Amino acid sequence: MSSWRNVITALREAFREPTIRQKEAYGRFSHTLAAAAVIGAVTFLFSELPMSVANIVRIAGLTVSGLVFFAFGAILCKGE
Repeated sequence: MSSWRNVITALREAFREPTIRQKEAYGRFSHTLAAAAVIGAVTFLFSELPMSVANIVRIAGLTVSGLVFFAFGAILCKGE
């Protein structure tokens, strides 16, 4: 029981007061998610599926989420 509390405390600390290295790691992960979203949008765009409203919304969602993740990654990788 005590070990679970230690894990939860450490996890809470990692998000409340991350070190510079943790911020950089979170930023790199965010950039990876951004790349995956943009690649998914481009793949979806060039697929042979018909362009319907639903598909356009999916492409737009992937593009917007890619831009948001990129912005978060840039903020986290800024350093101090």
